[in-house]
Amino acid sequence: MFLSTLAIRPIATQVVFTAATQKSNTPELKIHLLAGKSSQTSISSKTDFKHESTNLIANVLYRKPSDLYKLMAPSGAINANVLWQNNQAQYWYIEEQRNSEESIIAGLIKNDPQAIDAGFKMFDWGFAHQAYDGSFFLTGDRFHSTSFFVQAVAHALLVIQQSPYSQKYADQVAKYKPLVHRAARWMISSQIWERGIKRNKAYTHRRYLVAAALGLTGKLTNDQELINYARQSIKDGLSLQHSDGVNPEKGGFDSSYQMVGVVYAQRWVTYFPKDSLTPKVVLMINKALSWQQTRILDSGEISSQDNTRTAGQERRRNGKVKTVSSRSALRAFAYWASVTGNKKWEAIARKIAQYYY
Repeated sequence: MFLSTLAIRPIATQVVFTAATQKSNTPELKIHLLAGKSSQTSISSKTDFKHESTNLIANVLYRKPSDLYKLMAPSGAINANVLWQNNQAQYWYIEEQRNSEESIIAGLIKNDPQAIDAGFKMFDWGFAHQAYDGSFFLTGDRFHSTSFFVQAVAHALLVIQQSPYSQKYADQVAKYKPLVHRAARWMISSQIWERGIKRNKAYTHRRYLVAAALGLTGKLTNDQELINYARQSIKDGLSLQHSDGVNPEKGGFDSSYQMVGVVYAQRWVTYFPKDSLTPKVVLMINKALSWQQTRILDSGEISSQDNTRTAGQERRRNGKVKTVSSRSALRAFAYWASVTGNKKWEAIARKIAQYYY
């Protein structure tokens, strides 16, 4: 059934909505993004909750929800923030509370109220340190760290609204919406935005992180200005991709941060399928995943050779050496397989899962 055709400029692209019959006889809309004359990617209109529930994500990454909050202190602090809380570290980072996102989503998918409550507890610890202007008092790396937490909260709340438990947790969504909105509005205040973007310059993945943080918060709170800033960040990120598909990090490539950025870009596609930038984002993701495929060994291991950030050069907030994130890589391929229906991406995700999990 043909529903509509929308021409998108400035590239020769159209968005076509068609209905595909499922076993339940419920029509599922798919968006076919056409770029140029030869390439086409079908984008499912399934909700983010459905994509998060796809087999490899639900049964590998979310297999045991309690693992996602086992490092949480009774106060709700987690990871490096536990050290700070115990006077064992000089700085705390609001980004560490982003573990709440996966804990909540895993709880929704696995019907595990304890995991959901743990996620809310992490939210509460973070927002207890929020200042009146929306910032987080004395957090390290203010703009970047805040963008991680804002994205996590907005994403989790949107997924709650799409889940079978939307009514059960409606009060919690109502509680956190104005708090995350305030934090996102702080991010786009003039001096903060200018400094933050300047500090992000060397890292392509941060463009998509910022876009997801502001775009999803804008979607959640109906704030078009936040979405406009998100689009600006998306455009910047798209302009940086190399012809071979590399999204550069610190002047080179990194097979871990490449996937971190792709995961955030995929959320843009899911929540803004009809935006005029989305066909370009889809092409970027396809190219980025194709390059990443060249970094995956026959065994399924992800090579870190010549990475600019995760080959032993950098440390995490807790002092541990950064390594390649197999979770981000598996998620990027599995999620895109769900979005596009392309079994090639699913096969790569399975290969990664078999090696690491």
